[in-house]
Amino acid sequence: MLELDLRTYADKTYRLHDLQPKASVPLQERCWLVQSGTVEINLLDSEGMLCFVGLATAGMAILGLPSICYEIEALQPSRLLSFSPAEVEQSSHLLRLLWDGQQYRQYYSDLLLRASHYPTALEQLHEVLVVLAQLLGIRTPAGVRLPLRLTHARLSHYTGISRVTVTRLLKELLQQQRLSWQRDRHLTLPASCVPSPPILPCSIALAPKGQH
Repeated sequence: MLELDLRTYADKTYRLHDLQPKASVPLQERCWLVQSGTVEINLLDSEGMLCFVGLATAGMAILGLPSICYEIEALQPSRLLSFSPAEVEQSSHLLRLLWDGQQYRQYYSDLLLRASHYPTALEQLHEVLVVLAQLLGIRTPAGVRLPLRLTHARLSHYTGISRVTVTRLLKELLQQQRLSWQRDRHLTLPASCVPSPPILPCSIALAPKGQH
């Protein structure tokens, strides 16, 4: 059984990137591993607009491509490691970790994409919140709490729904008791509507929940 800890690589000479909230970096032609925190992945289109691709948290990998202009933005203090293709080729363990981390990230990217196919904007928004709670949420007696403060503008970016409509839909979900606001203004969803996270590949060593 292959068991790797991201700290093993942080102690080596690979590039380490500490990002504070709202800081961003281009992916370039490198392979990235999230050691801690949460980052947003965006694609810069030909018109200079940022298109949401997905999120990555501890244990997830992001692969930069020469023909596509990706950028990552930290949503909370985050630490990432980056590797050149040559460095990856020299380590079968690292290659396995990147492969599993990419599959782990793709699982949630697919869930977010599937949310866009729900029949109404209300269900689309609710499903995105469910996926975010499954990925990032902390289970509490009140439900599954999202540790990030998600602005209406950011939820609009994630769903493609206008900010004004997101504001209205959140009020509807609150009235339907399908989510609640905690005193710290973090969203909380009923635990019954948030599936348990998938079983991760054994090669991925995650930070304890709550330390993302």
